[in-house]
Amino acid sequence: MPYLSARALDGLKHYKYHSSGYTILDVIHTPFWNWFTSLLPMWLAPNVITLVGLLGVILSFLIDSWYLLDYQGEAPPWVYLFSALAVIIYVNLDCIDGKQARRTGSSSPLGQLFDHGCDALSVRLLLDNTHCSMNYPCSWTAASIIMLIMLPWILAHWEEYHTGLLQYGNGWFGVMEANYALALVHLSVYVFGIGMWERTLNDIVPFDLPISLSVRDLFFAAYVIGGLIQVLGQLSRVLAFDSSKLDKEERGNKELGFAARVKHLVIIVMVLVLGVWWTSDNEVAHGQCRMASISYGLIYALVASNLIVSHMAKEPVPVPYWAYALLFLGAVSRQFKVADSWTTTGVLMLIALLGYSHYVVNVINEICTHLGLQVFLIHPQKD
Repeated sequence: MPYLSARALDGLKHYKYHSSGYTILDVIHTPFWNWFTSLLPMWLAPNVITLVGLLGVILSFLIDSWYLLDYQGEAPPWVYLFSALAVIIYVNLDCIDGKQARRTGSSSPLGQLFDHGCDALSVRLLLDNTHCSMNYPCSWTAASIIMLIMLPWILAHWEEYHTGLLQYGNGWFGVMEANYALALVHLSVYVFGIGMWERTLNDIVPFDLPISLSVRDLFFAAYVIGGLIQVLGQLSRVLAFDSSKLDKEERGNKELGFAARVKHLVIIVMVLVLGVWWTSDNEVAHGQCRMASISYGLIYALVASNLIVSHMAKEPVPVPYWAYALLFLGAVSRQFKVADSWTTTGVLMLIALLGYSHYVVNVINEICTHLGLQVFLIHPQKD
């Protein structure tokens, strides 16, 4: 059974990309992106550029997993440097691919979906690498902070579905700033060593503070505050939005209105809540938290991709119930030590990987067949 109906595939033909919320870093980088894109060969497909960036992030994730399977400990210095470079290269290639698409006349809904689909997968991988560089174990604190960082990204696509506009930031803090902050974490460890996060502010500032805070606590607080500001802005814009302002083509067959917004918000929040529950315990077997994190990241990417595809096709948002059941089973297994919790987690991770891969491959094939495109080859637009 195909994932996309004939109506959904036809809806993709009418997709138009609208974005806003660019920041000063976006403005500063634009001349470099334009220059770099001008050097690329005309035969280079934009999706290849996107994939190269994603493969760098995946490789960095695998290296971190090899040295720091449980997120704690110290890896060779080059590991942290590689993690920083992977972030910087990924976020810049992620901005260059669209420029290459427009330059070669190969822009398409497939390219936009591939770009945002790779972003959805990279979110958890990038945060896992940062988890390692901060030398912090699995815990309720770590899981909750990671959730507050993952939430604004997927809410941006929730906002796009209901308003037709993808906000990259709030004008002063956005995607570029968030990724560069992650890169700075890795670079700091490369330069100063893993112990820098344990240092208290009293050891650094020339006066005594009334409370004892570590450098890591300060970073966590800054990221949480930044994330909450983004989330509050997204909630206020979407919940107050008048759907009647959308034109007929943008509305399509979407589920719109206040009730639909709340429904989709609950769908998103449930993934994050179950993911936090599953990945919040350090009292588990070696590698178990990492496997749970991989499963959580794959399901997050699946739910986000469903939302993105539904917006592009102007269709109702489907709910992958099997994925929610998998998250719930993983959390229950970890909480109540049902059967062999380590083995159960490994099996669930394999199911998540197969389910996500099946969705991605089939959706791409369905779109390629319908639009007459090839995912990694240039297919210029017809006049």
